[in-house]
Amino acid sequence: MNPAIAAAWPRCKLLALQCAALLLPALSLLVPTGYSWGAAMLAVLGLIALPGAVRHRTPWPVDLKRWAIAVAAMGAAWAMHTVDGGQIIWNSLGLDRTIKYSLAVLAAVALLGGLPATWPLRWGCWLGACGAGLIAMWQWYYLGMARAEGHTNAIQFGNIALLLAFWSWVWVRRMVATRLEQSVGWLAVMAGSFGSLASGSRGGWIVAPLLVLLVLYLDRPRHAAASHIARRTLKALALGVLVCVALAFVPPVQDRLVAGVLDVKAWRSSGEADSSIGQRLAHWKLAWGMALERPVLGWGQQTYQARKQEAVTRHEAPPVVAYFNHAHNEWMDMFVKRGVLGVLGLCLFFAIPLNVYWRHLKQSAGARDSVQHVAALCGVLTVVGYLGFGMTQVMFAHNNGNMMYLFMNLLWVAALASPAVSHAQPQAARSA
Repeated sequence: MNPAIAAAWPRCKLLALQCAALLLPALSLLVPTGYSWGAAMLAVLGLIALPGAVRHRTPWPVDLKRWAIAVAAMGAAWAMHTVDGGQIIWNSLGLDRTIKYSLAVLAAVALLGGLPATWPLRWGCWLGACGAGLIAMWQWYYLGMARAEGHTNAIQFGNIALLLAFWSWVWVRRMVATRLEQSVGWLAVMAGSFGSLASGSRGGWIVAPLLVLLVLYLDRPRHAAASHIARRTLKALALGVLVCVALAFVPPVQDRLVAGVLDVKAWRSSGEADSSIGQRLAHWKLAWGMALERPVLGWGQQTYQARKQEAVTRHEAPPVVAYFNHAHNEWMDMFVKRGVLGVLGLCLFFAIPLNVYWRHLKQSAGARDSVQHVAALCGVLTVVGYLGFGMTQVMFAHNNGNMMYLFMNLLWVAALASPAVSHAQPQAARSA
């Protein structure tokens, strides 16, 4: 290699890693498949770094290795039933997904030394949340759409916008140095929250108070007195209740809540399934019965859809269930399609990163103005958010749900290993 190119490559690599960390959240909802740009850059950088990592036997940081194991386990679960009915499933519900999970492991090679800087990740979250708010405003007010859906669907859009808002909140609480950054950060929090509101995604609204509690409870000194912890807990609970009450009086939220109550009443009285909640209840009932017939390996995507159609034909399930390719619950969907083995893979996919973040939160509680603390808290919000969203939606049935979970967790884990963790960080405003 040309010596000049060899000398410039590390600098180019660092710049490319920073660009990827910025673009992944910044473009996630702003443009169609915007999350793919940063993810693709990371995968390419991992491919470039792979020969050197193998040749020099570069050690993997423990946390990054654990995350790679979780991704590999989940990738193996997705690989089940890729050959279904004698045919290879190539689309996003089959081999395509397994390939993307493999690329996520490859991308980790580019981050063996951690992130060179974390400010791009912070600004990426802020820009991504602002972008979600702008898209929601355009679709809600100008286009007159009933629910903002960005370039995906309303539920996915609202849930990801909500996470962008919470990530932005964590950054602005602890990692801003100027009033300009503080203003941009709070604008991002409000814009992302508006994106969630305009989407009408009730599943995200149910999870939001829990995420508020987590931020306020976990963002506390390690050796705080019991009375201080009690006060912070009461403050968190009070704020969570206040948020719920305030949201209940917002007309769009009120309309969606009333509609939900009516859906439940209609299901209970007449089994009405042609509604948002009714079709979910019908999906869960059907999926549970099917899963018990083949509990170890499940039915696979193709057979699941075929048997669901058969149930509709026999009038054992309402016609509405045939219009969806998933069961509207992450765990139920995994159980019916990939059995207990798939559920175990999903458990690891959530439990391993949550354990990594939790340990770092305990270690960094005495230094809350560190990148380590912020990244760990954002990571906890990511995992818990997806766990909550997955109760009423299959986030992993959609490409954006998979890619955002895969690569944002990769960036949070890489930030924990970043050299920037040990550097002095700007003092933040202490406002909640």
